[in-house]
Amino acid sequence: MKRTQTVTLALTALLTLLFSAKIVEANNPAAVDAQVAEETIISEETPPLESAVTAVENVPEITADPDQPAVSEPLEAPNASPVHSIELTYSNVNVTYSNGETSVHDKKYIPLIIDGTLIDSEVILVNNRTFVPLRVLTETLGGSIEWDDATRAITIYKGYDIIRMVIGSAAVTVNDQETIIDVPPNIYNNYTYIPLRFIAESLGARVSYNTDEYDRSTMTFKSYMLVRSVSANAVIDRYDASWPVLSEFQAESTVMSLSRNLFKQFMEQNNAAHPDKDYTAKYNSINYNIDNTRIIGSVSRYYVVESFSMFLFDKYTGIIYTTGSDGKSNWVRRYAEGDSENFKIIASSYFIN
Repeated sequence: MKRTQTVTLALTALLTLLFSAKIVEANNPAAVDAQVAEETIISEETPPLESAVTAVENVPEITADPDQPAVSEPLEAPNASPVHSIELTYSNVNVTYSNGETSVHDKKYIPLIIDGTLIDSEVILVNNRTFVPLRVLTETLGGSIEWDDATRAITIYKGYDIIRMVIGSAAVTVNDQETIIDVPPNIYNNYTYIPLRFIAESLGARVSYNTDEYDRSTMTFKSYMLVRSVSANAVIDRYDASWPVLSEFQAESTVMSLSRNLFKQFMEQNNAAHPDKDYTAKYNSINYNIDNTRIIGSVSRYYVVESFSMFLFDKYTGIIYTTGSDGKSNWVRRYAEGDSENFKIIASSYFIN
């Protein structure tokens, strides 16, 4: 009997040791053989293939799939700044970004928004598919690139994901699984372009095309554009379920409270500047809209909040931005406590007459 107990204990100890070793191996990222190559710059001498671009007047109406996969590796919520201004001229779209840099685009300009920030990039349509520059998309989403000049092969690395493709070939390999895509990657204007939706989703991001689709029955937006005065926005977002998300109630109440404080400051300044004028009716109109602040949609990481003006509330940070127009351009700017000048610009539409 004692001998049987001894053998049993020995077998139990051996199995426990083996099981513990498996757990250590499974939780050790170094055990995974994921080769990450150093980034190389794609040759600028590769001839452009501009003839392959098909001009399309409107972005195809493609809706986002709510079941798109979230990223597999843990992420920190990326910082974002939607601040920008758009000025339309007779033939161009002039864009000023949050860092003060500017760019000029033609009338077919499609803004690219990644993680809530407007990106300086030229988006094109090829056979009715949206294409973006390889390096812009990959690096903004946290990936790296390897380029083989002899074979014109591209390898994208991000975490444990590896995407392989060749210029001009519709065959794409994602983690050793081959897929045939509608339109292959190619080179236009000396830049390598890749299909936006396929690559972004393969890297764990979510994609949507926003066209300001409005539901009159509910008076809400099904698809709200962060960048106004254009035909559509291409929006890409990374997401992690562990990120804490502020509620719609928090968004509404925060915008309402801040607007009331700024409105009070504005009335004091405005009354002091114009003591002979009665603005009671206009004040009542603004106050009514503040009291009826509500969520009317969302775009990227922002709740779209309707109050006396339109606001963007960052659901991860609680930072508030506002959208507007000064007659020459459309803009998004920070909306902050103590900035009565901000309120004055926003409320100017109430005081035109």
